[in-house]
Amino acid sequence: MIRILVASVVLAAGGAWAGLDEAPTRGDDAAVQTSQGSTVAGAPYTVVHRTLRTGVVVDQYVDGTGRVFALAWSGPFKPNLKRLLGRHFEAYRARGAARHGGPHSRLAVDTGEAVVVSEGHMGAFQGRAWLPSRLPAGFDTREMK
Repeated sequence: MIRILVASVVLAAGGAWAGLDEAPTRGDDAAVQTSQGSTVAGAPYTVVHRTLRTGVVVDQYVDGTGRVFALAWSGPFKPNLKRLLGRHFEAYRARGAARHGGPHSRLAVDTGEAVVVSEGHMGAFQGRAWLPSRLPAGFDTREMK
């Protein structure tokens, strides 16, 4: 029942777009698909899979309350992390996001509320972000694509 409710909220948003820890809102810059999942502990969640016009793919993991608890991205460009991370962006930036490490960079930042792992090089970027306190029981962040 929760899965159906969350899917309804996401689909009713018509191309829902939300930052980390936000509820989906309208967006017009992506092709959107949704799918249902559940953790090994049986906690349900919805994945909102969007392909942006830039070719960047963003997966948003939405819990039963309709809020994004994790996200993953990959593509030829870095996505707009300010938009993806929402209110968590400034803490991410303040904790080292400005550092660059040559032609291939990897950055892992734990702000205390959010964890962001971003890596890549020109033409191939990927990353993941999640809220440890909001992860459903049994959710494995290593399996985020």
